[in-house]
Amino acid sequence: MSALKTIDDKGRLTLGREYAGRQVQVEDRDGEVVLTFCRVVPEREAWLWENDPAIAMVKRGLEQAEQGDLTEGPDLVAAFDFVDSVPDDTE
Repeated sequence: MSALKTIDDKGRLTLGREYAGRQVQVEDRDGEVVLTFCRVVPEREAWLWENDPAIAMVKRGLEQAEQGDLTEGPDLVAAFDFVDSVPDDTE
């Protein structure tokens, strides 16, 4: 995209609705302003993207779910019934 734009009195530059809500890194390179579109990963999630085996497992799981390759979850009703059937140690 190459266009002549005017920066408003609050220092804002509009790029158009197609860019609304996107995050950018702004760099000043010897008088040129360079915008680089970014996606920010929260710090608590960064470990996943830095761990190749973990992200591979997540991707494999998503592919399996997309293909309908699902497994039955645990029978929580039976588990709670069992817990309820165990006598308390308190008297």
